[in-house]
Amino acid sequence: MTSVVSLSHQFRHLLVLIMAVVATSLLIAADPSPLAGTWRFDAARSTELSPWTGYELTITVTGDQVTIDRHLGSGRREFSDSMTVNTARPSTVIPVSMWPDNRHLGAYIGGDQTKRVHAAWLDAGRILRLSTDLVLATSQGDRAVNILSNYQVSASGTQLTLTELRSTRNRPVVYVFNRVNPKTP
Repeated sequence: MTSVVSLSHQFRHLLVLIMAVVATSLLIAADPSPLAGTWRFDAARSTELSPWTGYELTITVTGDQVTIDRHLGSGRREFSDSMTVNTARPSTVIPVSMWPDNRHLGAYIGGDQTKRVHAAWLDAGRILRLSTDLVLATSQGDRAVNILSNYQVSASGTQLTLTELRSTRNRPVVYVFNRVNPKTP
């Protein structure tokens, strides 16, 4: 009789544990990342984007993987790229065909044409911090560059601020984006 009671007690504990895991999984699935969605550049509130006039981000979060799709444009000139980072890994190596940021500086992707990105969540998932190492080719030769990027969503969830601190600049680059409502074109 004692063993039946003991097994019943153990079974209850196991059942409670399973229910807790399932409930937590459902809560996580029901609460998508506040960064997820499409964001459109707000030029009036941002650092100048030269040589681009338009910038749209689409961020997708699936488990530990974060995909950032960028689309930059100015007139007939357009550039798009995509990168997927894994927040559970120490870093992700991403091939780079072109460095579109501030092209008028005469800096292009150099070295092995890759970037190494370490990604981490801060503030309960409201901020995504990327530390990116890459090599740029300039007229003075190759230059190692580190870029710290914070993707931070406002408390209302309608604004995304991307702050970039580049090892080659004294001032941060700040881009402000507004969430694109999926129901509006």
